Amino acid sequence: MIVVPAINCADSDCVKEKLLKAEEFGAEWAQIDIADGKFTNWKTWNNPEEISNLKSQISNLNLEIHLMIEEPQNVIDDWIKAGAKRIIVHLETVEDFPPEADSFLAKKLKTENLKHYEIGLAINPDTPAKKLVPYLNQIKFVQILAVDPGLSGQKFQLQVLDKIKFLKSNYPDAIIEIDGGINLETAKLCKEAGADILVSGSYIWSSSNPKEAFKKLFEL
Repeated sequence: MIVVPAINCADSDCVKEKLLKAEEFGAEWAQIDIADGKFTNWKTWNNPEEISNLKSQISNLNLEIHLMIEEPQNVIDDWIKAGAKRIIVHLETVEDFPPEADSFLAKKLKTENLKHYEIGLAINPDTPAKKLVPYLNQIKFVQILAVDPGLSGQKFQLQVLDKIKFLKSNYPDAIIEIDGGINLETAKLCKEAGADILVSGSYIWSSSNPKEAFKKLFEL
């Protein structure tokens, strides 16, 4: 099971500290949450240039950027230039994007060199998984939020398990990432349902031993 520590910070010092710790854990990936205070009810740190300056210290860590913002098309290129390997945008913000549409994201999927990065689609807990279906011929990586977009520490919403099962049974090649409320108990449920990747924030960082908490999830 791939486990991704989630970094949800208000300032650059917090981001740097957690990225360095994730590197120390031996994590393959780390997720940075970017919230604009519009799509979400809170705002996070957001400075791609500062990530560029950290590259040499986190050389073994792949970054995915979770854009919980209203207009992701305005910042995708900045994060790619900063070295992000995966950009996650919310379906709720780009629903004009069907593959045949002449939209920013559709063009990007067709024209950019995706060998160096990947674009994924995320959905909120109240968005039906079937809404992802029209995009799965171009985007194989999807993220399902198991909590409402917001701060870490929310309770896992069990209806997410049905979404995982629906996607895996009908689209077995889809890579499914679950984000929110992940601890040892909910991680097991997600794995049994067919999830490929788990994103965990508060369970790891609020632990007395974050490295051990990460290891326990990783070893499930």
